[in-house]
This record gives sequence, structure tokens and C-alpha cells, in this order.
Amino acid sequence: MKYPLWMLCLLASALPLCAAEPPVDKGSQLMARYNVVWDAPSVDATGSMPVGNGDLGANVYAVTNGDFYLLLGKTDAYDGQGNVCKTGRVRVHLDPNPLAGGLPFQQVLDIVHGCVDITAGGVALKVWVDANHPVYHVEIHSDHELTVTAVPEFWPRQDHIPDVILTNRDNLTWYHASGAHSRYAADLKYYGIPQLAATHPDPFQYNTFGGRLESPQLRVQAGQLTGHGRRFDLRIHSLTRQTPDATEWLNLLAGLARANNRQSDWGRHCAWWQDFWNRSWITARDNTLPPELSEHPSPPAAPGVRGEKDGGYIVAQSYNVHRYIMACQGRGRYQVQFNGGIFTVPFPNYRKHNGSLFGEDERDWGSRFTFQNQRLLYWPMIAAGDTDLIQPFFNYYFSILDLRKAITQEWFGHGGAYYRENVYLTGAEMDDSPYSHNKPPRMGEVIHGWYHNYHFNSGLEMTTMALACYRNTQDPSFRDGLLLPLARETIAFYDLHYPRDAAGKIHLAPSQVLETFWQAVNPTPDVAGLHYLLAGLLGLDGLPANDRTNWQRLLDQLPAVPMRPVDGKSILAPADSYSSQNNAENGELYAVFPYRLFGVPEGNTQIIRDTMPYRTVKNGMQGRCWTQDQIDFACAGMAEEARDGLIHRFSQYSTHLRLPMFAKEDPDYAPDFDSNGSGSVAFQAMVLQESLAGKIFLAPAWPTNWDGEFKLHASGQTVVSGRFQGGKLHDLTVTPAVRRADVTVCAPW
Repeated sequence: MKYPLWMLCLLASALPLCAAEPPVDKGSQLMARYNVVWDAPSVDATGSMPVGNGDLGANVYAVTNGDFYLLLGKTDAYDGQGNVCKTGRVRVHLDPNPLAGGLPFQQVLDIVHGCVDITAGGVALKVWVDANHPVYHVEIHSDHELTVTAVPEFWPRQDHIPDVILTNRDNLTWYHASGAHSRYAADLKYYGIPQLAATHPDPFQYNTFGGRLESPQLRVQAGQLTGHGRRFDLRIHSLTRQTPDATEWLNLLAGLARANNRQSDWGRHCAWWQDFWNRSWITARDNTLPPELSEHPSPPAAPGVRGEKDGGYIVAQSYNVHRYIMACQGRGRYQVQFNGGIFTVPFPNYRKHNGSLFGEDERDWGSRFTFQNQRLLYWPMIAAGDTDLIQPFFNYYFSILDLRKAITQEWFGHGGAYYRENVYLTGAEMDDSPYSHNKPPRMGEVIHGWYHNYHFNSGLEMTTMALACYRNTQDPSFRDGLLLPLARETIAFYDLHYPRDAAGKIHLAPSQVLETFWQAVNPTPDVAGLHYLLAGLLGLDGLPANDRTNWQRLLDQLPAVPMRPVDGKSILAPADSYSSQNNAENGELYAVFPYRLFGVPEGNTQIIRDTMPYRTVKNGMQGRCWTQDQIDFACAGMAEEARDGLIHRFSQYSTHLRLPMFAKEDPDYAPDFDSNGSGSVAFQAMVLQESLAGKIFLAPAWPTNWDGEFKLHASGQTVVSGRFQGGKLHDLTVTPAVRRADVTVCAPW
């Protein structure tokens, strides 16, 4: 990007530079091309950029002829009903106003340094959230004298409890306290396990969240911070804590504020982001374009449609900015919600079938964790090496394992644990079924079916994800403390829940194919999942003998992955038998992803290619949201189809939002993070695929018209990097070197 000279001078003298930034490494150099640059302010919060430190985040926006805003979020800011709330909004007013019409303006989402830079009318602002401490910084440097005014703002909350604001001499402090009210006890009672309230903490009761706004250069006057000068550092400290005593919360926050008022943290903040970008990357650019169009940002071609000519650049920028957004909110106490995470903003006059939404805290599809969507936020983290970001996902589902075991015993009368497609933070379920409300049918009770009544695949896939994570990290504490306990209960559910047929094979019925076919026998997602997961677990070194015996027995009892004949070919089928279609998932292709029984490493791509023309739904959800067509094309080695599908997916974004990486709503809320997550999995699969035996295949679906660089993680703590140019792989590096023998470079497509 190019800055005017006056902007360069302002940026060079910005406050954080009192601490030296670390030397720039290759990952950071590659990522600088994907920064997002705007040359005009926005209308409102829909024109915001995200910034965060993994737990705290803010939508940063500047309004034409108005003010600068931070709409604040935190991953554990839950009210008593389980709604993820904003922790407040801070408005910053400058006088004279640099946002007045006609003045020069530039706003940059700097993913390399984890910040948003705004330069306008001779004023530079840098907004960053310390990667190592719970504090926001708004740093202002002006070439002329300014009066700065900052004030927190609030709105009516869904729980009807107002925020409390306290005015002190040198700071403004506010909090929202949920009090004793919580849905947790009612959820446990509904499932017949109220006794677990004594051993499993209530996640909502007395939850208190808020912030403290202060600045060494400002003082409180008339309920707002204000001051005069040229250099300012506004700091917003944030805290969530479950306590019935507001004084305790206030004292803890004051302690955080005293500990985190260090300007020198900027250098350590930059070092964290540099280490993050050095873990992994994928870049791409169309090598058939002239230089002036290659990797060249362009205005939208239409509302919600990207205008760049370089499709590789669109895909790579979307992939890397999505990874940045997940890093901004992925290190908190709980997993990121697919429907906007902590970066939701209110849409003017937006209403959907789930009823009216609620101000700055609005979020369609509510507070549920819908696994079909949630998983796609986290699958890409494994190959990217982002194991710190994936831990909240695993920790959440593992934290409710005892609850799920108790519910399974209460409801079905046997051991093991099932996970429904929709669960709340409390561990309770959500289905909206007219037949069983939130509960599945009891044993022996057969009903017509509903979206989730017999949908138990979530446990299989999350355990498969844990297996993939362990294969890469080789962390024995993760294997013994999470993977194996989760696997035992998930597999035990299937073993105990379903009968055997006359041939001694497990008979999965009544069952269903995800949300799509409500009546099925031996659905492919479950059969394929059991085949893949059991084979992977049995391949682990040091597996306890009892697990090995039980899991080998069950593997021997599994039916074959369902197939069906079409035009003289045998293709993948959704189930052995299936009916009552009510959604748009390709359950037959779950044998390709997430359960990789078919693909380039397995040498059976022809079956995928034969299946694709006959899959249940073609180009579902217009090729975006949680659909997997591009993943399946990549696993089949169909480079052109994967490439074109990803360009189409990442070229679409929400017409409500300005940032092109905020994927569009319908059927989900925007920003829709599972859409970018699915595309990220496909992009990685174009570069690298691996078998359960540890054989790595590079460029299995990389198109010859894309040049690019990559660095990805594989099993056995292996890191593979290289460069594509002109249809050939260059500079291949495999660490450890002994793994080079396991790498096959595929012929160019």
C-alpha cells in the first residue's frame, strides 16, 4: 500500500513505537499484502474493522462528519440467559474534527501487527488490543492541538438489567451484573439431572463484565474523559468474573489497570503476532494476469461482491484475514460462536425468522453452539498449527462430557455420551422439535423425525478433530487427558445404543443423515465416522489394551460404507436406505471430509469424481456457508473446480457489512465465520493432504495458473513449506528432514 507523506510522518511517530518492533520475518512479509485499506469513513458500525487479542475484541469504525468508535466484545461476557453480550461502546470525539467531509482519510486493517490504523485530517489513531494483557489502546498523534473527549455508551440489554457506570477523578468504570438469575438449574432439571448442579459450576450466575476507561492525558469532567494536546493514549481495561460482590469485581479491575499501564508492551504485542504469522501461511496469485492486476485490491463489483480480477488474491486474502479474525477471538474461555463471534454489529431494520433481534447485542440463531457450523471454524487451525486457538473448542465440549454422560444415562438408560447438533453453554440441548421439544426420542420410541432427533454425529467428528490435533502435536497429555476419554464415551454410545443384525453387524436405526434425511438406516456420516475414527485410534502407539480390544471388536462389527449403483458406476450413498429430505447437506461425502476414507492419499479419487455429479445437493447455499463442495473437489484432485468454487465463495460477502471477509448471512448471521472456515479447509486441501498412515501429498489440487507460497503442519510435528511457480514446486522444506521420504509431490493440474 502507499501512504501520502503526511500519513507516513504521523504513523512513524505514533506512541507505541517507543518500544522497538521485532525484525520482520517471512510470514509477516507475506501477510502485509493482505492488509485491508479504506479511503473513506463509514456510515455506522456496519463499516467496522475487527481488532482483538484472543479474548477481548472491538469493531473499530469512523463515521463521516462524526466520531471514532470501539464496539467492545469479550468471549465470556454472558448474561444469565446465556446471551453473548457486548461489554459496551466507547465514542471518541476530536476537535477540530478530522472526519469532516473533504479531508484526506485512510483506514488500514493491519493484520501483521494486529491493529487498526486511521489517518485523517492531520491526525493518526492506532487501535490495538494487547496480545498479552486485557487492555485496549487508542493512541492518538496529531500535527496540531486537539481536544479529545471519550465516553462509554450503553443500550437496553436483553435481560433488562441496566449497566452501572461509576465516575471517578481519573477514570470511568462500568459493569453489567447478571445477578443470581440463571437458566442453568432449569436446564439440568429438564434433563433429569439436577444433582449435577452441586458438582458442575453454573456458568452464568453472578457473571459480571465491563470496563474501565482512562488516559494519562485526560481527566473526568461532566461524566466524560477530556483533555487538550497532541499525543494521547486512551486505555480500556476489561474484566469478566463470576462474583456476587460488585466491590470485588471493581477491586480486581483496578488491579488489572495498575498492572497493564505499560507503553512498552507494544513490542511484545508485535512479537506475538510475528510468531503467529510465522507458524503457517498460504498465498496465491493468478500468474496469467499482467502485473498491474496481480494482487491488486479493487472496489466492489456490486454490493457484497468483490471486484478484484485476481481470484487467487481474493482466496488467499480471505483465508489469511479469516485466520487473523479467529486469532483475535480464539484464546478466550469459550469457543467462538459461528454466528459472528464477538464481532457482531446491529443491522438496521434486520429481522429474521428467529424473531426480533436486540440492539448492539443482536445475533440471529441465538447463543447455541451448532456443531455443523462450529466445527468449520476450528478444522483449519490444525493444519495451520494454531493449537492454542483450538483449545477452547475442545475444552468446552470436554467440560460438559460428564453432563452428557448423565443425560445419556437418564434418557437412554445406557452408558457413553452423545452430543446433539445444538447445545448451549450449560450442556443442554436445543432442537425445537414439535415431537420431543429439546429431547431426543427415548429408547424404543420411533417418531416421524426432526432435524436433530437421531442426529448424534457431532461426537464422532469432534473426537476425529481431537485425533487429528494429537497426530500433529504428539502431546501425550492431550491424548490421555482429552482425546482418549472423549473417544471412549463417544464410541461407547454407538456400541451400546444400536442393536446388531443377523450377521452380527451394528444396525444404526432409527437414525438420520445429518439434518437432511430424517429417516435412515446406517447413515454414511456415522458409518464412515466410526470406520475412520476407530482405524485412526487403533493406529496410535501406547493405546491401552482394553481400548484396543473393544475398538477392534466394534470395527469388525461395522457395516461397509454405503454405496449405490448409478449408470454402471458405484458411488457413495447417503445411507443404506434414506427418505424424508429436509435440508441440503451431502451426507454421502462425509466419507471424503471430515472422515477421509476417500481422497488423493487413499488413491480412490475416482469414486469421489463419480459421486460429485449425483450428490444430494449441488452448489448448496450458493456455494458458501457450511457447504463442503470445494473441500470435496480438492480431495478428489479436481483443481479447477476447487479453485473456481473458492473464488465464488470468497467473492461473496454480506451486503450489510463493509469488510469483504465478513461473510454474508442467510441462513446464518453475519459475519458468518463457518463460510470462511469451510473455504479455508478447501484451500489447505489444495496444498496438502495426508493419509492415516502419515503419507503426505503436496499440490494434490493446486491449479497451474496460481503461484504462491505455503507453510503447513502435518502429523508427527512435521512442518512442510515451499513455493509454487509456473505449475512447479520450488524450495521444498520438510522438518524434520526424515519425513521427506513420506512426501509425494503431485503432478500439476
